[in-house]
Amino acid sequence: MTKFSEEKIQEVKEFFKENKGKVMSEEITGVHKERKTIRKFGIKEVAEHFDLTESQARRILYVK
Repeated sequence: MTKFSEEKIQEVKEFFKENKGKVMSEEITGVHKERKTIRKFGIKEVAEHFDLTESQARRILYVK
């Protein structure tokens, strides 16, 4: 398992706390019935931003 410094952990937690629940994009989908699809900020975006795997990001946010 990868060990992370306390500064990195705090940085990831602050980034997630600031952006949690924000709407990333909205699009209208559907062939016969139109639906509005909303994509919200989540763990995938945190992992991409810090070059981590989703499991590492989840472990930093919820376990430590």
